[in-house]
Amino acid sequence: MTQTEVLIVGGGIAGITCALELENFGISVTLVEKDEKLGGLAADFCCKASHVCNKCFACVVDKKIKEIQNKSDITSLLGWEFTGVRANSAGWIGTLKSNKGHIEEIYAQAIVIAGGIDPFEATLKGEYGYGIIKNVITARDLEVLLREKGEIRRPSDQRYPQKIAFIQCVGSRDAELGNLYCSEVCCAYALRMIASVNYRQRDIQFSFFYMDIQPAGANFHELLSRLRGERNVRFIRSLPSKIYHQPLNDTLAMKFIEPLSGEITEEVFDLVVLSVGMTLRKELKDLPFTQNEDGFLREDQGERGIFLTGACLGPKDIERSITHAKAVSSQVYDYLKSR
Repeated sequence: MTQTEVLIVGGGIAGITCALELENFGISVTLVEKDEKLGGLAADFCCKASHVCNKCFACVVDKKIKEIQNKSDITSLLGWEFTGVRANSAGWIGTLKSNKGHIEEIYAQAIVIAGGIDPFEATLKGEYGYGIIKNVITARDLEVLLREKGEIRRPSDQRYPQKIAFIQCVGSRDAELGNLYCSEVCCAYALRMIASVNYRQRDIQFSFFYMDIQPAGANFHELLSRLRGERNVRFIRSLPSKIYHQPLNDTLAMKFIEPLSGEITEEVFDLVVLSVGMTLRKELKDLPFTQNEDGFLREDQGERGIFLTGACLGPKDIERSITHAKAVSSQVYDYLKSR
């Protein structure tokens, strides 16, 4: 049986940060990640700088991924899923399953769960047509597009869009879906993306549809104020009821209530970006950990030697995930010293 001082489940930014902090304490770490690469969802994020840094922290993720690959006291097991855990007299035994079906057990004095989240499945909001209408994409799709191409073109015909709508709260604060919580980071996330695209492609008109604007992250209010002063960025406190595809030119018609007049308005856009919320990563749902009322994991699992960190506890951006992971690594260090 393989042995390690600390087993960390999840190779996203929280897991990586925790591993690096523990390695600095002189503690050996095994990091388990189901995917074939480290970084989690954030590894695909693009830099959202405009004429200034907009504090998205995507560059920090890239830096930490490179850093962890050079640490001899951190073993990264990629393509392995954490499927179970049981206690023994000296610590914990975790069960791992490789993507090829091999089963292994690993002994650890402490376990850190940093399993992260899944983006809300946008196809569940059928009225928005994601997965059917090509020019309806998610914010994550836009991240990948910007990281790979550096600019926005419509998926349907590769033309440059002139009008883009961002729709917030897709999968969050939605009673019909049973997700009543706010995913907290989506407003700042979308606004940083608008600022970045606006800097790269100045001829685009942006419309930001929202219920309430949730502050999050460094320099948020400065960013919001700057975008409110842009003539080509509109803030509309209303959520469209449905997206209609217009096949003649692949545009998208949306109806929404105009907040000032209270009247139903229809407007046409070239591209719609859905800001999808966060849900607990599906692999964590089958593990023997208790969940809170929003379906994320509870921080206190009532077991000594089991720690949790990152967005699996509830929505967090990169900055908050790093801060929380650093705090948890100190708790793990104190626990190991007290044994």
